[in-house]
Amino acid sequence: MQWIDLFTQNFAYIGVRSTGFDAGTYMIAGPNWKGNKPSRIKQVFKAETEIVGTLTRTALQGPDDVPNVKALQAQYKLQPLSAFLKQPAPPAAPAIDFPPYDKAKARTHDFIGYLNFLLQFAEPPHRARSRSGSVLRK
Repeated sequence: MQWIDLFTQNFAYIGVRSTGFDAGTYMIAGPNWKGNKPSRIKQVFKAETEIVGTLTRTALQGPDDVPNVKALQAQYKLQPLSAFLKQPAPPAAPAIDFPPYDKAKARTHDFIGYLNFLLQFAEPPHRARSRSGSVLRK
């Protein structure tokens, strides 16, 4: 599972190469989340933006492996922290009134309107890090 923020930075990877072969419970948190890692959570991954995306892939070793892949995928679960902790949900966030998508605008200089809209969900990039996530030294 590759997790991407609005800056298009890959801020987390969950899978055999990064977190191992064992099943685990991980938390994806936005930049404004404050709290302690719940005890049943293996690791908290913090994003620098409030909106994130994921690209999730499951290896398939051929047609005979499809039932195994389906069984594994059935174990994936994405849920709010309050549901995981069996606590009341916080007040709902305000609905996001996304601007209507216009393919013509998206392919011209008018795309800046979409960018400006999305920037409200992003914190300024962390000054101590480069695009690759390396710590910069002065």
